[in-house]
Amino acid sequence: MSEKLYEQAVAITNLTFDLLRCCEAKEKMFTKDHGLKVAEFRCLRIMQEGKTYSVQELARTMRLSPSRLTRIIDGLFMEKLVERVQSTEDRRFAKISLTGKGKTLVSKLLEEYAALHADMLRGTNDENRLKIHTGISLMHELVEDWLDNQ
Repeated sequence: MSEKLYEQAVAITNLTFDLLRCCEAKEKMFTKDHGLKVAEFRCLRIMQEGKTYSVQELARTMRLSPSRLTRIIDGLFMEKLVERVQSTEDRRFAKISLTGKGKTLVSKLLEEYAALHADMLRGTNDENRLKIHTGISLMHELVEDWLDNQ
C-alpha cells in the first residue's frame, strides 16, 4: 500500500468513526423525542408502505441476526406499529408490514428527519451541499460494494 493511500485511509477512518458517533447521537436524540429505540427507528425507516417483509429480509437489510430483529419487531408490534401475518405455506414464518399507525408514524418521521438534515445543511452553500452529497454517495457505494463481497 502506498504511503498516500495509507494516509487517506487513516483520515477517512477518523472521519467516518467520528461521523458515525455524531449520527448515532443525533439518532438517539431524534428517537427519544418519538418514544422509539434507535433500532426500531432504523427498522421503520426501511419498511415501505404497502410492502410486506420476512424477518430474514429485514435482518439481511439491517445486517442483524434474525433473532435480534425479532426482538425489534416485538417492540414495534407491542406499539401496534407493525403487524405479523402468518404464512399460509409454513406457520413458522410470518410477513411483517406497517399498520395504519405505523404508516402515519413513518411518514411523520421521514418528514421530520429530512427537516432536521435541511436545518443542518442551511449552514452551508449549494456548492458545498452538492460536494457533501457526492462524497457521501461515493462512500456509501464503496462500503456497500465491500460488504457485498465479504
